[in-house]
Amino acid sequence: MTKIFSLLVIVVALSSCKIKTPTTTSNPNPDKGIEWLNTASLSDAKQKSMEVNKLIFVDIETDWCGYCKKMKKNVFPQEMISTAINSNFVALSLDGEKGDGAKLVSTLNLEGFPTQLVLDAKGNVVKRHTGYLSTNQLLSFLK
Repeated sequence: MTKIFSLLVIVVALSSCKIKTPTTTSNPNPDKGIEWLNTASLSDAKQKSMEVNKLIFVDIETDWCGYCKKMKKNVFPQEMISTAINSNFVALSLDGEKGDGAKLVSTLNLEGFPTQLVLDAKGNVVKRHTGYLSTNQLLSFLK
C-alpha cells in the first residue's frame, strides 16, 4: 500500500512540473520581414552601419503606444517596407522609455511615439518623423 501511495505522490509531483523550453528573441519586433538588429544598442547599430556602409533606421516606440502597435502589425510586415529597410539600412527598434531609446528621446527632445529616425554611422540625424506612417508614407520617408 505504501508503494502505491509513494508512486502516486511521485506521479502527481512530476505531472505538476513544467518543462521550460528555450526561446530565442533575435527579433525585437514580431513582424516577419525586417531584419532588426539583435541588440537594442545604438553603439552596435553604428558599428554595423560602418561595416556594411548603410544608414541606420531607428523605430522608437513604447509598450503603451497604440500607433506603434498599429505600425508593427500593419506597416512593418509589408514586403515593400522590409525590402526597402533591409536593402538600405541597419534596422534598430528601441523602447523610448528605456536605455538608448530614452537617451535619444531626451537628447533629441522627441515628444511623441512612434518616432522614426534615419541616422548616419556617427549617429547624426539625417531624417526624423514623429507619428504613425502608412506603408506609402514610410516608403517616402525612407527615400
